[in-house]
Amino acid sequence: MRELGGRRRRADSRGGRSLSTDTLVFTSSGETFSALSIFLQGSASIAPANFGDGLRCVGGSLKRLYAADAFGGFVSAPAPGDPSVSARSAALGDVLTLGAIRYYQAYYRDPAPLFCPSPAGNAWNISSGLSVTWAL
Repeated sequence: MRELGGRRRRADSRGGRSLSTDTLVFTSSGETFSALSIFLQGSASIAPANFGDGLRCVGGSLKRLYAADAFGGFVSAPAPGDPSVSARSAALGDVLTLGAIRYYQAYYRDPAPLFCPSPAGNAWNISSGLSVTWAL
């Protein structure tokens, strides 16, 4: 697993990225206190592109895996009781296989449009990205 480019919003993960025992959990920090956050999966890494007040580096076939509210600027997914990352991906039509590489970011509502220098930004932001190679 490796981190891809991004601005000051940090993405991280913990748990196993094994298809047989998927316990992978993503965390995004540095968000606004209670932002609604969408965890995104992509099939490709792209050159950083402006996206709201951040840089999106996840592309290809995009899937919205989870939506969760941040607490104190931190948010994690999947939550207890949610389907695993690989199960949610399969339910959305992207069945992960041994050696599959997927890319992940979290984007969220950021009501401070003056965060970026002129021209002023937008009302959303995005975390740094993660690359995951799925194992058996």
